[in-house]
Amino acid sequence: MRSVVFVERLEFEFSGNVFPNAVVLGDVDNDNENELLVGNAEGELSVFKGNNTQPWATCSNLGMITCLGVGDICNSGKNCLVTISGEGLCSIFYRVPAAKTEVHELAEADIVSDDTILTPCHTQHLTANIKVVLIDDIDGDGKMEFVVGHTDRVVSAYRWVDKQLPSSNESCPFVPGKFLLLQKWHLNGQIGSLSLSRHPDGQPKLIVSQPGCNYAELLCSWVKGHVEEVTGPNSSKSETYVKWHPITNKRARNANVSTELVGRICRSADCEDRTNAHGGKDPVPSRMAMCTLDGTLMMIEEDKILWSLLVDHQLFALTKFDINCDGQDEVVVCAWDGQTYIVNHSQESVRFHFQENVCAFCAGQYSTTGANKPCLVYATFNKRIYLYWNVQIPRIPSADLQLALSRNEKVQKKLKELNIDVTDTSKLRELYQWCFYGNHPRKETEDQT
Repeated sequence: MRSVVFVERLEFEFSGNVFPNAVVLGDVDNDNENELLVGNAEGELSVFKGNNTQPWATCSNLGMITCLGVGDICNSGKNCLVTISGEGLCSIFYRVPAAKTEVHELAEADIVSDDTILTPCHTQHLTANIKVVLIDDIDGDGKMEFVVGHTDRVVSAYRWVDKQLPSSNESCPFVPGKFLLLQKWHLNGQIGSLSLSRHPDGQPKLIVSQPGCNYAELLCSWVKGHVEEVTGPNSSKSETYVKWHPITNKRARNANVSTELVGRICRSADCEDRTNAHGGKDPVPSRMAMCTLDGTLMMIEEDKILWSLLVDHQLFALTKFDINCDGQDEVVVCAWDGQTYIVNHSQESVRFHFQENVCAFCAGQYSTTGANKPCLVYATFNKRIYLYWNVQIPRIPSADLQLALSRNEKVQKKLKELNIDVTDTSKLRELYQWCFYGNHPRKETEDQT
């Protein structure tokens, strides 16, 4: 496995204890440029924008922030920022996008003005001990749901309900409302992470990780047909809407080790049409990745392990993003000591070693120059957050120089002009060695004799 080095980075100062799910990337001001959002156990929230190392917006007194989320949680067509505290306090921030000139002025001012002090537009107390949040369409109706996981092995799903008809006032587009509880699921094991996958028919599948490289599928009681899939003579009423998927790997060192997962890992084939025997289009099987704290990383398709990777590091954070910008997601996993692995669908991987221990990690898109680019974010224990931006690499697997030159049209044209046989690989190797290093093996041998 080869190592890579990233040098372009931003350093932010942020004090306080940061939970693993309290660092996220997202577009909170709806200008199509992602920001970095960080919350701590002291109830302080900071939003960093662009290449300015000072907070673009802040808020305090939010309780012990355990997780953050960004998405169209109110189904208004605009993203909102959601903070969740350990006490169950849910705060929603809705910010109207500022003009481009105003954004640049704020970025260059290097100060936090009164205009950048965020104020929640809605607060609501939910059940306490929330550790992870998911904002996505879990029932396929085109609207977002709000799903949270608790430390007491319970998952809760909510839906935002407006108190009145949508307002036509564009200066204040947020419509007051509240979250209504849709359903609760009780799991057997400790919850690691929540994600969304896809059924073979294209319908969404809500999944939650369980200890020992396993996961459970959570079925929605309000969706017709879900309960019939798991109801049987041996099914209890409490487990009617929980479908277990044991994917325990034989290489797993501990059957009770904590597990993280991420679903809907996009590959190039996902964009290709696949025609079935009846002339219709079949969706490509969805893939997901799982990692454990004892160093196991797996890629799974329809409950079948495609490959498994074992490392000597404690893997605690797992995500996906397109580091090559080729339309295919890579799996990114980070350990407590900063060791980061980037793996593609063929199990080809590279690693990047961040030099400090980390308490939180995320990867995704961030904008520094007006366009979102791949980035890695590390929150350390010494009151610093490091964002490596523009971490694009041309390829994951190692490249062969001779193979690369054989695909270069200019090099091949020049070789033909010099009447060099391009099929003689040994002579080409000697030629390339002489061009790059200035020595000729045959001549050195003749001089020695």
